Amino acid sequence: MANIHPTAIIGQDVQLGDSVEIGPYCIVDDHVTLGNGTRLMAQCHVASYTTMGENNVVYPFASIGHDPEDYAYDPSQGPSYTRIGNNNKFRENVTINRGTHVGTETVIGDGCFFMANTHVAHNCVVGNGVIMVPFSGLAGYCEIGDKCLISGLSGMHQFCRMGRMAVLSGGSTISMDLPPFMIGDGRNGGVRGFNIVGMRRNGFSPETIRAIKDLYNIFFRHGKSMPNAIAQAKEEVPDLPEVREFITFIETTKRGVLSGDHHGRRA
Repeated sequence: MANIHPTAIIGQDVQLGDSVEIGPYCIVDDHVTLGNGTRLMAQCHVASYTTMGENNVVYPFASIGHDPEDYAYDPSQGPSYTRIGNNNKFRENVTINRGTHVGTETVIGDGCFFMANTHVAHNCVVGNGVIMVPFSGLAGYCEIGDKCLISGLSGMHQFCRMGRMAVLSGGSTISMDLPPFMIGDGRNGGVRGFNIVGMRRNGFSPETIRAIKDLYNIFFRHGKSMPNAIAQAKEEVPDLPEVREFITFIETTKRGVLSGDHHGRRA
């Protein structure tokens, strides 16, 4: 049974799982679903057509699922959505916007940590275990792979992607894609290393780590064009799943991929 503070405001057609807690002065709009064990601490607002899974925690003054900051948004056309998984934390003043066009959605996976004053814009897809550090933000339609780290005061241009376990350093801004396992730094400054610490902590084998290091050297240390680097990698680097993941990410880029020499290169 849900525990709802008497000062909270709950809309129509709201589905509340077992042990949901809704604290003082929270607002839950119409057509919202909150899964088992989810907690709204106080003075936060969950907007219509938001679905949250189990054991999420929303801290004061967070805004979840509100209208997108997009001139193209027309609410008269019909609803758009926000879909959130399980075990996420949304700290103070976090803002998550729903999709822009009717029937579209913003999606957040499981186990993410959105620190204070972070922003996820409309139609973003955020994977599992992602960490966003204070004052970082994603513009519309960004795609973030599992276990990425977006450091403080960093930002991503709309339609950009970060591959799995990539890291965006503090104060960076990018308008191109950051491949899996790589570390991006600066204003489209390029790839400055690979996430060896994260790979070790997550149990990657020495063979896989060596292969990712080889990819980093081939793609980002010698100024090769992306097609030439792809050809060399396919010939010289072991055919491991992580290697295929990396190469596929680069081959499917639409905005181009950050390079290692201050200049973005297109695949």
